[in-house]
Amino acid sequence: MSFKSTVQKKLNSGSSINADELYLKIKPYKYVSFDIFDTLVKRNVENPTDVFRLMERIVGKGFADKRIRAEREARKGLVNSGRKEVTMEDIYSYFPASERKKLKDLELNTEFQLLIPNRPVIDVYNRCLKEGKTVFITSDMYWPQETTERLLEKIGVVSYKRLYLSSSRQAVKSDGSLFTLLVNTEHINSRELIHIGDSKAGDYAEPQKLGVKAIQIPRYTKNIKYRGDENYSSLRMNYLNTFINNVVPCTNDPYYKFGFAQFGKVLWGYAHWIHDVAKEKGITKLFFLARDGYIMKKAYDICVEDHSIETKYLEVSRRSLRGPILWMDYSFETILNMVVNAKLVSIESIFDGLGMDIDRYQEQLDQYGFHRDTIFDRRTIFLDEKLKQLLTDLTTDIIENSKKEYSLLTEYLKQEGVLGKFGIVDIGYAGSMQRYLTQTLNKLEIQHQITGFYLGVADFYKKNEVDGLDLDLNGYLFDFKHNPHAVDCRSSFVGLFETLFLEQGGSVKRYKSENGRVVAERYPYEYFKDGKPTEDYLKIKEIQHGAIDFVSIAARDSLLSKFKYKPSELFAGIYETGTDPNSYDLKLFADMEFYDEGITQRLAAPKGMTHYILHKNELKNDFLQCRWKTGFMKRLLKVNLPYQKMYLALQRLR
Repeated sequence: MSFKSTVQKKLNSGSSINADELYLKIKPYKYVSFDIFDTLVKRNVENPTDVFRLMERIVGKGFADKRIRAEREARKGLVNSGRKEVTMEDIYSYFPASERKKLKDLELNTEFQLLIPNRPVIDVYNRCLKEGKTVFITSDMYWPQETTERLLEKIGVVSYKRLYLSSSRQAVKSDGSLFTLLVNTEHINSRELIHIGDSKAGDYAEPQKLGVKAIQIPRYTKNIKYRGDENYSSLRMNYLNTFINNVVPCTNDPYYKFGFAQFGKVLWGYAHWIHDVAKEKGITKLFFLARDGYIMKKAYDICVEDHSIETKYLEVSRRSLRGPILWMDYSFETILNMVVNAKLVSIESIFDGLGMDIDRYQEQLDQYGFHRDTIFDRRTIFLDEKLKQLLTDLTTDIIENSKKEYSLLTEYLKQEGVLGKFGIVDIGYAGSMQRYLTQTLNKLEIQHQITGFYLGVADFYKKNEVDGLDLDLNGYLFDFKHNPHAVDCRSSFVGLFETLFLEQGGSVKRYKSENGRVVAERYPYEYFKDGKPTEDYLKIKEIQHGAIDFVSIAARDSLLSKFKYKPSELFAGIYETGTDPNSYDLKLFADMEFYDEGITQRLAAPKGMTHYILHKNELKNDFLQCRWKTGFMKRLLKVNLPYQKMYLALQRLR
């Protein structure tokens, strides 16, 4: 954007329009006039000339400049013609006759795709009608009258008394002649008329010269503020950011807004990517895995209307899939590889992974000097001989419990039709769920070919490619399987990232028979306390509410899906929040609780610098357990530093 354009945008910008406040200003007047463009309707691009840039995608490079020059020349031609406004016929007379109709139709079709109701002003318009006011539409525009009337009908602007359009009336707002025509034609007292529009000259200064009251509304309104919303570097980002700002519902809830502006576009892009890859691979069945897959399936089913691909929600978890196959291989290393994911591992999470109640084994714990709060470091846990001996002593119970769970799991998989060629959709990151499914189906001798669709495939995926397994893993945001130089863009804020996807229900523990079917047995939902939802539950629900609302609106937009957005472009806002949090981000998310592998931690809640100076060992422990490390550092140090770079440097030192 040029310096001049930037200044003009600043001058014409303002805060969101409050419909109630606007109507109070209009209420005393009998007659009300509304401008159309940037008043009753908004374009989902930053500037009107972006319409021509969009047309270039169809008619070829250079069209936008030609179209701008043609209008400029047509307006020069008005000087000696005695006319006040150009028409589309005038503008396109500068193009070859054989192309005119096609280009005019394309411009109008493109405009119709871009234009959406400016909801607060439309609300005021409807209220004026309800209160019995006489309403006029008054606009400077080169469009034909009939086309403009069709646009107004499309956005729900009906029941106005008359349309005063400069191209058909040959009078304009910019010199007051269109307002003079309105007042004289309708035989009304100008002081009983109020006009609402965005132009300082045509909509505000000129009507007031005639005694018409005027209200200037901002041409550019910031309806929502979010990270990355100033990126207009390309036409597609221009469209995306303007679209989000224009269509976001009126709400003051910051979590809803975050979901709408940030999380929703990631779900939208991910859903389309899943479908594209599934079609390419000839997959006709997709299983979305609990719990993260719940909102993914919701988004996919809204975005994709393709009945050739069946979608199902499969209630599985790492816990429900890994326990049942332990009887095949219950070595110390296998058990730990299945259970150990976090940097710090609680003994309670190990027992939970085995499907065994730790409270029943207090005697064995005492024998080896353990207690239920014992924590192990992932780097040294495989060398812990006492833990190894404890698990060896429990071999009989491990096998017995595993076989019981295995029987019910196999029934559930058969019941849900988990066989043949299919895809599984999950958050990621190493394909462990895919491995467990593969091993179980192999043991059952059920033919299968599984493709994994993940938000990311991490660099440690090879730990699941055991016994000759070559897993078909595919990552949306990053994919180390297909690109060893990929970047794990969420590793410093994995807890914050995963919180966005949580289903509002407990994790799947195991399976049970109920009324002739096998159903999932769930853990209690972490975000319910004493039977009531926590504040975090309500926040997550609002984030997801906003995200799904965005997906629903985006799915109906005919232009958005034509742009090919890179995953990094759609993820940029969440990435900025995660890696470079500001004080507002920390206020929203830092104190949210995150539950994983039996450990509960707030996302980024350091105890304070003074405490850590006195208790140095606690700093390391708290930092390792924290699931939003850049947020932890920013909240602890309270100054702007390159925290993502610091995190990456610490990773290299480990």
